[in-house]
Amino acid sequence: MGTGVPLLNEYKLEFFWKRFPQTVLGGLKLRLGYEAPAYVYLAQLVLFFLPFMLGGGFTLLVELEVIQDYIAVYTYGALITAYILLVQLISHIIQASQGSDLPLMRKKKNLLSEEDEVDFISCCDPDTVKFVIPPKKYKLNVLVHALVGGPMAGLALLYLLPTTLNDLYNNTGGTVMLFMLGWLAVLVALYPLVTAAPPETATYRTTDAMELSAVMRAFYVYLLIMFDLIHRYHSGSFLLVNQVLHVFFVLLPLLWMAGLLAPVDTFLLYALEQGHVFLFGGSFMASDLRLVVMSVLSACVFLGSYYISSCLGTVVLSGMTGYLLSTDLGGLGTQLLSFINRNRVSAERRKEPVEGHKEKGLRFLWRWGILEVVYHCVMLAVVGVIAGLVSANSHKFSSSTWKTVGYCIVGICVVEKVLRDIQGVYIICGLWRNALYPPSVTNRPFNSRKRKLLVLGILRRGIVNWVAPCVMLAYLSMVINGKGSETSSISCRSNLDLSTGVMYTFGIVRAFRAIWQSTVHSLLELSIVHLVLVTMDTNTTVTEWGVPILAMLTCLCRDRFYQLCNKLYFFISLLISSWTDKKQRRGSTVPIIVLSIIFFPLVFGIIGIASALAVPLLPLFTLPIVFFSFPRPLRSWPEEVGASSNSCPDTNFYRQLAPELAKAFSSGCANGSIGEASAGNHYLVRFQDRLVWVVILERGTGYCTINVKGLELQETSCHTVEAARIDDIFETALEPREGCHTSFGKLNEYPLHTLTPVDACYLDAYSDARNVLTGIIDNPSASEETMKAFLRSLLWVLLKYVKNNKNKVMKNAKGESMIKELSFVTRTEKHELKELNSNNNMRNTSVQKQSNRTALPPLIPDFMQERRSPSPPVVTKVTNKQKKMASSWGSLDSFTDSIFSDDGTTIQKKPSKPPRPLHQSTQSRTKSPDIEDMLDELDMGLPAYDVTKPKPQMQNKFSTKSFGNTIYKPQTNLAGSPDFKSPYSSQLSLPKEWRELPLDNSQVSRLVAKFPTDWFKHVLSCLDLGSEKESREKVLKDVMADDALHNCYAQLTMACYSIFESQGYSGPSFLYKSYMGDISINAMWDWLGEHTDLQSLVKKAFRYGFKLMIDQMLLGELTSDEEWQEALEEYDDRWYIGAEREPEWTSAILEQRPNMFSMGQNTGQNTYSSRTLTLQSMQVSIGRLNPEVVRGQWANLGLELLYMTNDDEERYSIQAHPVILRNLTVQAADPPLGYPIYSSRPMTVPLL
Repeated sequence: MGTGVPLLNEYKLEFFWKRFPQTVLGGLKLRLGYEAPAYVYLAQLVLFFLPFMLGGGFTLLVELEVIQDYIAVYTYGALITAYILLVQLISHIIQASQGSDLPLMRKKKNLLSEEDEVDFISCCDPDTVKFVIPPKKYKLNVLVHALVGGPMAGLALLYLLPTTLNDLYNNTGGTVMLFMLGWLAVLVALYPLVTAAPPETATYRTTDAMELSAVMRAFYVYLLIMFDLIHRYHSGSFLLVNQVLHVFFVLLPLLWMAGLLAPVDTFLLYALEQGHVFLFGGSFMASDLRLVVMSVLSACVFLGSYYISSCLGTVVLSGMTGYLLSTDLGGLGTQLLSFINRNRVSAERRKEPVEGHKEKGLRFLWRWGILEVVYHCVMLAVVGVIAGLVSANSHKFSSSTWKTVGYCIVGICVVEKVLRDIQGVYIICGLWRNALYPPSVTNRPFNSRKRKLLVLGILRRGIVNWVAPCVMLAYLSMVINGKGSETSSISCRSNLDLSTGVMYTFGIVRAFRAIWQSTVHSLLELSIVHLVLVTMDTNTTVTEWGVPILAMLTCLCRDRFYQLCNKLYFFISLLISSWTDKKQRRGSTVPIIVLSIIFFPLVFGIIGIASALAVPLLPLFTLPIVFFSFPRPLRSWPEEVGASSNSCPDTNFYRQLAPELAKAFSSGCANGSIGEASAGNHYLVRFQDRLVWVVILERGTGYCTINVKGLELQETSCHTVEAARIDDIFETALEPREGCHTSFGKLNEYPLHTLTPVDACYLDAYSDARNVLTGIIDNPSASEETMKAFLRSLLWVLLKYVKNNKNKVMKNAKGESMIKELSFVTRTEKHELKELNSNNNMRNTSVQKQSNRTALPPLIPDFMQERRSPSPPVVTKVTNKQKKMASSWGSLDSFTDSIFSDDGTTIQKKPSKPPRPLHQSTQSRTKSPDIEDMLDELDMGLPAYDVTKPKPQMQNKFSTKSFGNTIYKPQTNLAGSPDFKSPYSSQLSLPKEWRELPLDNSQVSRLVAKFPTDWFKHVLSCLDLGSEKESREKVLKDVMADDALHNCYAQLTMACYSIFESQGYSGPSFLYKSYMGDISINAMWDWLGEHTDLQSLVKKAFRYGFKLMIDQMLLGELTSDEEWQEALEEYDDRWYIGAEREPEWTSAILEQRPNMFSMGQNTGQNTYSSRTLTLQSMQVSIGRLNPEVVRGQWANLGLELLYMTNDDEERYSIQAHPVILRNLTVQAADPPLGYPIYSSRPMTVPLL
């Protein structure tokens, strides 16, 4: 593989050589790949060198002392500004002149030409001008770039004056070289502002929305000139720095070419991130917005600490704000935004981390609430008390007290390290198997041994979360003071100059925050600082700097040392595996190894520079040829975390797993079993055929923020090779082979691998079983057994659905009736009080006034009014609702009319005499539609009677109707069925919209013989058909004896059965299509399409029947109704049986349905398969990845895809590499460069 796969194919290599000169020269297109007229190149060269000609003239005038240098700077800067504006103005005018009057041939492009090929007609042709001077995307940028380029050119003129260079170096030859090369750097930086930005090897974002790339090179020119201006106006300052930076200035084109200087926005984020961590003691943040906000808050704390007039105030302020800023304020802000913008996408951002959990199941600190606020307030008060008391009384402590506390810190650091390592799989830098870790993860002693280790984990939690921070807080409060008095300002210490005082204050702010933000690292740093202070107590520098500055330097050195070790480990692993793995060998492997050994000091220097700058080590094409990349934030990608992923049906498995995994990481990070969860760590989780990539984004007191990525389940060959190696590593570590394990442990068999196993645990996840149904689905009796089970399943789901709906209607009706009764009681009380007041007033009035008093009308409750019919009016207007009521309730002899009455189409039965009203009232009757529908269904109330209503004409109940597919079938109106003989049968009355079937009676009658009557009665016995007046047995007996109810369900059931019977059911294809709902169009199925709830029940019943058929063939036949009932109840309670393409499948996974079943087809092999998911506790293996291996490969991925556009799916850098997991690492990158199928939003997990 290594030899046969090219690094760049021929097409991409040609593209690279056309693009590379543009990068070197700032955008000059001198290599086009095709013939172009000479004036194209000449025009570009004139635009490129014209600023140099003008600058050379002004330089000569200054050197000859014709004009002053500042006049030359202003004049030259103004000319360059005008030059940029003029060039862009000419381009826009010529482009605007290209109107619709151009010949049609000019508008068409040759389809066979190259992508960037241009037809040059003349030097002033719009296409030529557009090629030489590309227009700016935004018109405002024309002015912005001119205002940036003009001052830069003027200051560069001053920066590169021979007089300036000669004063710095006092060397004529050096001055000439610096002058010429320096002007080349200026021209390369200026040309993008005049025309357009060149392709940059240091590309961070996929799109340049604001055209910042054009300003990038000018930014670094300004940055270097700034130091020269400081030196020029502050003699003696930065002299050496200015000399070095002038040399660095002439190397700028090489640095831009190599991609070592970051884009402007990336550099600012990188600088802000480094300052937030190493100056303010914060953490790497989960988003750019959080980083900016937290940096601003930290800067405010620094200013307060610096200018406060009391040492005690500085200590208390730094201590309390250090704790406050180390809490999950970013999560609080996100939660508040979600609350404020509840209906916006930002509200979902916070909900996803707890997806799959119920609110009551969330533990302490999973999200902000009352308890969390109270806890942090109490801790804040404790911090303030400790810092204030210790600092105020620091002068009273003996000289040995701070040393004793310092030694306690050293002891706590050792204890924490032991407690952390003893819970993991390996100890001693991942080289030696921990003998105390469970010897196997598949047997029962694993849980027992883990419970014993849990005691150590809980002890570590107490140390890390409370004991260690409080001890370090007391230590810092004790050793930080100003002139020995608590009334002195820290910044006014007599032995500190201005710069040292500023750094000292930075150190104080950082130290007080770091003890909470990164407790474990602070233990190590303060331990080292304490030992240095004790052993070098006579050193003046150490004494002057004190603990804050020493702790800050120690923190920086610790971080860079860790990076150096990881980068060196990465290079050595890459170098060795390039030879030991035969598939990685190339023709250049041996020369690379030899040169790497010979020039190892140079290689080590590159690794050292990359570590010092905290930038990724870039292996070119993932070969052992390394460079250091440009600075970038630790997250490595510009997009918001979890903003996009390549979603597919398998994404749902990771969405279900993410909350469970968050709980596991919460426990593992808090106990220390997976190591110290520092921001930037990467973990790989493996179980069954799935791989989960977990990144620690942020870390603080009592919490860490993670991002969970799910990798594809459809494994490619490269994916399989690396996954197999991962399985071997975990099996070797967690399941040692016989004879390898001893009481003292054993060595790690894969010491140079990027993956180191750290722990294992059990999570609730879906096991995925796929089986080919050959021999089952093609069995001759499969279709018959499925249809037999379908009938039983359909009756089961129909009766349960109808009964549940009736219960809901009754519940809602009772609730509304109760509200009306309560309202009537209130009105009655008011009525009685009013009558009482009226009677009292009557005694004091004259008889004349009594005759004028009107009696109060009697009060009638609404719930009684609704059951009464008003008196027949003289003139009535018959409403549709009255027609409906009259039609549905025409008979009082039976308990109900036919439940299949067709609204307004059946014969109305006229009562023998009008019903007697219970109360005569002229008040009109008002009813809610819900109550009327309920009465219509449940036989409640008396009919409204209208004596003036004409007798309706009988309509033909076999009239034809269209059901949307232009198929007209005679209808079977079931309203002709006998009325229910039992008053309780109405509990199972079918919905109105199901009462007409688009089938002839004969079509249904011939199938009725197949109706399972005994099963129908058994299902009825399973339903709750109780009544307040009658016993359940009496009600059940009456309902079972009701032939009308039996006939109704028999006709509807067999009508649905006819859908599949008409398909000529037989064969696997029929079963698969019916299961998926792909039914050939017929009248009944088309009618069901208008009644989606009934159609869903039919599909559900068929899927139940199909699953029952498979179960009976595999496990044995169901012989009794009780067994059928038990199977169907289990399906209802514990199964989701459906299709993966349906949204209900996703919902069932997220709801964590215990079992799921679906059916699939392999069209290529013409086979059918089943897929069964079972939610169960599964063993999950967790390993830690070398973070520099990941960052280095991602840096190379960005270079290849964004600059070289090397997106070949078979390229070398994406092939399997079992040691550095190259293919999986590429997958785990953020889209569009990577392709994880799931990426979560930042998830905050508690660590208490």
